[in-house]
Amino acid sequence: MENSETKMTVVVKRPFFLTFLCLIGYTYTALFSLFFLLGVLYSSGISGILDKYLQIYDFTRLNFFLFATIGFAVFFSSFVGVLLMWKMQWLGYYIYTTAALAFIGLEVAIAGFFLPDFTVHIILILLFLIAMLFAGRKKKTAGKRALADQEVTV
Repeated sequence: MENSETKMTVVVKRPFFLTFLCLIGYTYTALFSLFFLLGVLYSSGISGILDKYLQIYDFTRLNFFLFATIGFAVFFSSFVGVLLMWKMQWLGYYIYTTAALAFIGLEVAIAGFFLPDFTVHIILILLFLIAMLFAGRKKKTAGKRALADQEVTV
């Protein structure tokens, strides 16, 4: 008799909460990535407008270009993190968290502490953590259930 091992793939449906958060994350990170990319491409014009009308920060053209480049890199990596979380991979959560904390650090270094932005990022990090923990638990129970079904049918 042949002992054939069958490989089983367990398809776990993504929880609604994680799906909802990922859609919010896609929108948020994609829009800000686009804004920062436009800032990189048009840094001289935008820095001139900021200097003339807003005068919130003292941005020279080089400072704004560096800020926009780093901002694009951070938000694009956040977007990649959300994509990986969409696939229910923990690496995405780690990438997203690192990028969000890096952006908070960049913002504090350049413009000072801004409570609403800090609060939004921390809340998103915590909500993604809860959603990923729930998705991991769901994946684990689906695997156990499939294993139990396999033992019963053998």
